[in-house]
Amino acid sequence: MTWQCFQIAYELQSPLHIGYHKVGNVQRTRYYIPARNLWGSITERLTRSGFKTDHVSEGDYRQVGSWVKDHLAFTYFFVHNGNDLLFPTFSEKGLCYGNLKEYDFERRYISSHVTTALDASTTSAEANSLHEVEYIAAHCKADPCKGRRIELRGWIFLDDVAGSVLGNNVEWQRWLGELQIGGERRYGFGRLRLREDGWAEVNENKILLDYTIVLSQSRPQINVAETKPVLAHTLTFNVRGRGMIEPLVGRETDTRNSHTFGRKLTRGKICWVPGTLLESTTQLEINREGLWESVNSEAAPQVKPEDTSHAPL
Repeated sequence: MTWQCFQIAYELQSPLHIGYHKVGNVQRTRYYIPARNLWGSITERLTRSGFKTDHVSEGDYRQVGSWVKDHLAFTYFFVHNGNDLLFPTFSEKGLCYGNLKEYDFERRYISSHVTTALDASTTSAEANSLHEVEYIAAHCKADPCKGRRIELRGWIFLDDVAGSVLGNNVEWQRWLGELQIGGERRYGFGRLRLREDGWAEVNENKILLDYTIVLSQSRPQINVAETKPVLAHTLTFNVRGRGMIEPLVGRETDTRNSHTFGRKLTRGKICWVPGTLLESTTQLEINREGLWESVNSEAAPQVKPEDTSHAPL
């Protein structure tokens, strides 16, 4: 199977909250968009827009979601400051996002708002209802980019099947030019719009980052060199790194049993978090869930420049 890789850039039209964990009354956000969230948003958008194929019925979320998992793959999406992609890295300075320390990143791009429920009988705040929601702001908050709309950028892979439907700027704009993603959507959070220049195919002549991708396997693969950070949650099996480990558990919706909505949990998976530095060069594959996992137990060799089945990411 052959895959195509595209660089995609969206601009935030409203604040973005990607659920992380809670600290006191504060609901933290992740500072990037995981592949699973992208999968959910793209599935919803395609289904509501009437997408169908010979094997996918119009309006069937389950079939559309399975089609997306089979024929598309995603990297995580990160804030782009106009010059650099601000992905996390564990360094001697601590956790950094691009060339910014965590504090500086938060000062420019992260904000929060506080809400509370009202007690109708007293017209005052209801006890124990105060909570604060953290989010990626729609506009940069501090110099030198103050007031500029925030851009999120990443890469999407299409196989031959998806490429025939979504593999050009016009069709992608038609189906997925606007997305809504993350939490707090009833308040209008998470609205993304594709930039006018937000679509570009990646090939061997276009170097975006110092990574190499393999487009000729059953799933896209990424060669991560020693001491380079992984850019997605990466299964720890056969992968040695220096960073943080996080158990990932998600919720699944079963539309056939509405009374159990959100109660079904996915099997927990132990992962290195984005930004973890690898201790040896490793060939990783993007699986159907958007996680990176080792192709084999041995460190993958460096890709030879003359191998035309590879392209730099």
